[in-house]
Amino acid sequence: MVNRKNLAHTSSEPGKTRQINFYNIDNKFYFVDLPGYGFSKMSKEEQDKVGSFIEEYLFNRENISLIIFLIDIRHSPTNNDKLMYDYIIRSNKPFIMIANKVDKIPVTKIQDTMKTLQKEINPMMDIKTFPFSSEKKIYSKPVWNIINNFLEEEK
Repeated sequence: MVNRKNLAHTSSEPGKTRQINFYNIDNKFYFVDLPGYGFSKMSKEEQDKVGSFIEEYLFNRENISLIIFLIDIRHSPTNNDKLMYDYIIRSNKPFIMIANKVDKIPVTKIQDTMKTLQKEINPMMDIKTFPFSSEKKIYSKPVWNIINNFLEEEK
């Protein structure tokens, strides 16, 4: 999202992150990367532990300006995606959803896939959801407009 290769270490296996990572963006704000655990090989006990600390962070951290909920556009939301959505809703903090990896599906299917995804995870369709590709840098302008609006409000 920030056009910096190798800013975050990634693994070929999702769900390897076990801690919260803070990324200082031009001394203006932080992106905070919480662990994902939907596709990981964590035990149920580890998933519960990570889920608890994510929930604690979301509910108790007061200086969260905006939560960005990343979801893979290629798959139907998993139970863990729905659980994360529930954590975010219950946190009462502003958030948007980003359907990432749109470069992995045909352009002609993006809008229909976005609608289906939105209906599955947010049936009221009241949460802003944006397509995004960090790899091809497409659809980024609307997302950055929202982020910048929240940053301006915080000043």
